[in-house]
Amino acid sequence: MNDLLLAYNQLDEIQRRQLITYADTLLAQQKAKQSEGNLAGWKEKIKSVSTWNDDEIKIIEENSKKLNQWEIPEW
Repeated sequence: MNDLLLAYNQLDEIQRRQLITYADTLLAQQKAKQSEGNLAGWKEKIKSVSTWNDDEIKIIEENSKKLNQWEIPEW
């Protein structure tokens, strides 16, 4: 650990930021690997995702066609 601190202190500010960013990346990868095994929790979360029925999708599609027909008022 002392070697790591000694090396860190010899780096300039930009290199220190790069090192911290790299360490954050490693931590994120480690966390992702740990969370791969819990599918039961994921299944419960996805059950609460809302869905649209066909009537709602039809309304959205109709309104999206009208979006470019708006007239901008002139001042």
